[in-house]
Amino acid sequence: MRFSKIAATTAVVLLAAACGGDSGSGDGGEAESLTVWVMGTSQESLVEYFEDAEARFQEDNPGVSVDVEFIPWPDAQESITNALAGGDAPDVLEVGNDQVAGWASQGALLDITHQVGEWDAAAGIDENALEYGTYEGVQYGVPWFSGVRTLYYRADWLEELGHEPPQTWDDLVEVAEAIQDEYDVPGFAAPTDFTNGIASFIWSNGGEIAVQNGDAWEGRLTDPATVEAVEFYASLSTDGISPQDYVGQNELIALADIANSELGMYIDGGWAIGAMEEQAEDPSVVENIAAAPIPGADGIAPAFAGGSALTVFTTTEHPDLAFELLTVLGDEEGGKGYADVAGFFPAYPALLDDDEYQQDPARAAAATQMQHTRFFPTTPRWTAADQDGKILPGAVLDIVRGGDAEEVLEAADEELTSVLNEPVE
Repeated sequence: MRFSKIAATTAVVLLAAACGGDSGSGDGGEAESLTVWVMGTSQESLVEYFEDAEARFQEDNPGVSVDVEFIPWPDAQESITNALAGGDAPDVLEVGNDQVAGWASQGALLDITHQVGEWDAAAGIDENALEYGTYEGVQYGVPWFSGVRTLYYRADWLEELGHEPPQTWDDLVEVAEAIQDEYDVPGFAAPTDFTNGIASFIWSNGGEIAVQNGDAWEGRLTDPATVEAVEFYASLSTDGISPQDYVGQNELIALADIANSELGMYIDGGWAIGAMEEQAEDPSVVENIAAAPIPGADGIAPAFAGGSALTVFTTTEHPDLAFELLTVLGDEEGGKGYADVAGFFPAYPALLDDDEYQQDPARAAAATQMQHTRFFPTTPRWTAADQDGKILPGAVLDIVRGGDAEEVLEAADEELTSVLNEPVE
């Protein structure tokens, strides 16, 4: 297996410098190598994972090497765009599961509907997650791993206060106020630039962000249940539960605070624990940070089922071989192996019943949360509406700054509906 020397020995950021399959016919014939683009940065455990995956792949394809390139997430857009324009390109490509429709609409991904239909392992993949890898009825991506956000909290503080982790909005406010009264730090963080967190509050109250009606998308930000949820989330800032310093910020601002005893609770993913350990002035503090499912209006709130999909890049010279490699990475063994070393969960629901997930305190909360998930609108225009336009978080920000909730959300709903229905270029 070929990694750059930096990738094989350290976990520093790599810029992509990939090449596609070397030689052979366009029908998946002989090839010397296949290239996989993986988002993120190299770590020794990931290198070992891909070495094992290459060995499995070579059992049926001796002599075909697997070249892995790590691309930092911020560079993904430019790297994939350049590949589409004729630059260096992969054979197998990881993309965020909410980006499949966008890249498919731009012609970057190969139609793998037939191959997935004949792949036995696909029957065990979460059905909704597999559906999220489609665009206009065509399968372009296969779930590789899943990840959800949970509520992080100071377990030692809650024990001292005699509180269990909050399960409802009322509990959340009660526990947050108790933390603030006793420890003189904010009890909960509600950053406004946090679509994933805001969405959990909306979904838990029976609201929606947008729904598809035939070929058109309709915003649902003016639905009473959605309005109530957004107003509650905004009130966490206006009523002093969440610090004003978090207004206009994303969840990353809270990570260092909870790691340094300056915050009681906040919402983030399992990947955040490593960053907490790096930023904690006193490492023992992180040992007291535990996780629980996200509290909703009346119980566990749904979380966005994040994660990544494996795809076949449209310009590969070896589509059949590339899909075979995809199956090695994405079957139960490959998918679970990557999820475990990367700090996520496999996309196979049956595996989540294993003791390693249910009995490990650090993973049990997320495993439970995995049973309560939702997805964002399956449209290539979602990125424009959320990441580019920040329509929902922008509305929350306006409300926190004094805007009338119904008026703000009416305008945001009109904008959201318009953006989601813009023609795909």
